[in-house]
Amino acid sequence: SSAAAAQQARGGRSTTGSRSASTAWESFDEPSSSSSSSGFAAPTPATTHPGFPAPIRGVARPEDGVHPLTREWADRIGNRAVRDAFLEHPIGDYTESHKLNVWTGSWNTNGKRPPPNLDISQWLDVDASQPDIVVVGFQEIVPLTPGKVLAVEDEKATKEWEAIIERALHKGSSDAGPHHASSSGGGGDSAGGWASFDDAAGGAWASFDAARPTGNQGRVVQDGETKIEPNSSNRRFTRLACKQLVGVYITVWVTQEAAAHVRDVRVATVSTGFNLGVGALQVATLGNKGGAAVWMRMYNTPALFVCSHLSAGSKPEDASKRSQDYHDIVSKLSFPAPAMASSDGTAERAASVKDAFASVWIGDLNYRLNLPDETVRSAIQTGGAGVQTLLSADQLVLEQAAGRAFVGWTEAPVTFLPTYKYRPGTNQFSGGGDADDEDDGSDPAGDAIKVSKKEEKKKRTPAWCDRILWRGWDIQQLSYDRSELTQSDHKPVRSKFQIVARELQPERLQAVLLEHRRRLDFQEMASQPRCTLENPTVDVGDLRYGEPVTRTFRLVNVGDVPASWRFVPPTGGAPGDAARVSPGWITLTPKAGTLLPGAEVTIEATMLVVGGGVASPAAVAGTHRGDGGDSS
Repeated sequence: SSAAAAQQARGGRSTTGSRSASTAWESFDEPSSSSSSSGFAAPTPATTHPGFPAPIRGVARPEDGVHPLTREWADRIGNRAVRDAFLEHPIGDYTESHKLNVWTGSWNTNGKRPPPNLDISQWLDVDASQPDIVVVGFQEIVPLTPGKVLAVEDEKATKEWEAIIERALHKGSSDAGPHHASSSGGGGDSAGGWASFDDAAGGAWASFDAARPTGNQGRVVQDGETKIEPNSSNRRFTRLACKQLVGVYITVWVTQEAAAHVRDVRVATVSTGFNLGVGALQVATLGNKGGAAVWMRMYNTPALFVCSHLSAGSKPEDASKRSQDYHDIVSKLSFPAPAMASSDGTAERAASVKDAFASVWIGDLNYRLNLPDETVRSAIQTGGAGVQTLLSADQLVLEQAAGRAFVGWTEAPVTFLPTYKYRPGTNQFSGGGDADDEDDGSDPAGDAIKVSKKEEKKKRTPAWCDRILWRGWDIQQLSYDRSELTQSDHKPVRSKFQIVARELQPERLQAVLLEHRRRLDFQEMASQPRCTLENPTVDVGDLRYGEPVTRTFRLVNVGDVPASWRFVPPTGGAPGDAARVSPGWITLTPKAGTLLPGAEVTIEATMLVVGGGVASPAAVAGTHRGDGGDSS
């Protein structure tokens, strides 16, 4: 049972005599004081993880602290000033938050068919974890023989494992019967309305259009966030998507409540195995190694789940092959958008790994320990801190610290024993040399998994091959441990996450944008230069011939910005023609200048009538001179 496995993990010794480290933890910075409901211990996580800093809630935020969804929506705003203001606006003002529990797990099944009665419920543990989304990844669900590798997909194998998963998800439920969507390979329509379309390149997209539940059944609002309330009595899971690449298989299941809020589901694969061809004549890359992935939007939050099986090999230099596999998967994974019309005639570009705002990477990464076999086994036998010291020689830790692979991804502290390589059917590490392929008659039913001497000769140093990493925004890891299933030579690992999915509220978004436009309009008006002429009119009294009269005007800058001012001609003429800004008998001083906010200038207007001529527009403009007559 899971409780018995937990007890052994907390302090019991395995059949090899090694003591297991604690196998679960609940949070990075708020350790629980009690055991989890699944029976697994929840010790205080290590403050440091060998090779890189202790994990935190979410990845490090960019310097500007802008949420990726905010940036995505801001790109659609044409006005630059409004766009810049929107980037600084809190995302909570125009979205609703929904907390979704996501269970993820990975298991290398060693190419063996599962027995019909296999029970993996202690691994999935849905009664205790209450997930809204379940992501299961397998490696070697089929033997990696040439025939299987060339076939790419094996429907018989996937159906067997899907039946086992469904049985574990619905164990003890009174609501019997399958709740399947069609697989990525096609098939009939499901009751939920899921369909997928594959292309020859291995990419695919899917549309999920399940019926939405009425009302707020299963949903509660707490602290401004919506959370799906688990109801174990009638929780039903629907298979949302699945994808196979030879032995790599990923399948995603969701509750019926969560399914109503998942859309834009796409799947894709990348092969990183043997190359067919020589030199430049590369025909294809086989899928004996590689990755399969599922892309989806939970409300408006794009999420990605990758399952991979990286290159094998126990030599230190083999780590670089695995890291290259990682880079090939990241660079080649592409999720084409479904064909659809847009108002401007453009098509949505394909999504990639970097476009997801919450990502989880599971699988047999195959990273080993750069230590002698006897050193590793001795440390495991010692247990406790001795096991933790092995992580300083872990290839994944070293590759990540050197920036060669999984940069930006976070792995929680590893507090469980190595997951590879075990004698199938036992909790013993292989390589003890005491296996026997003789049938002693102790298992008349034939249910036990036999371990031959040939299999035992494949001595492999214990290692943490099976891992789970994550990165993203609004994602929090809650647990990271392993299960004690014995069907394979690997132990399955699992991790639970909580993802805060954002749902855009169009009315609130419109109000936010309108608020910014109004504020910017006001600021723009306030930023315009504003000057006031304190005494716009003056009385010059009697103006006598040959006697100058001077009057003054006060020009004040009453705005918030500096103001440049000048006189302009009343009619006609170029603005720079200073001689025509006033009649010839009026002299203005000064004619132009700059005022700081609050500053003022006194302008003098001196009027002097001399000469003579007729009263005409030319005379008023100062361009006509008479022969001594009066001018008025």
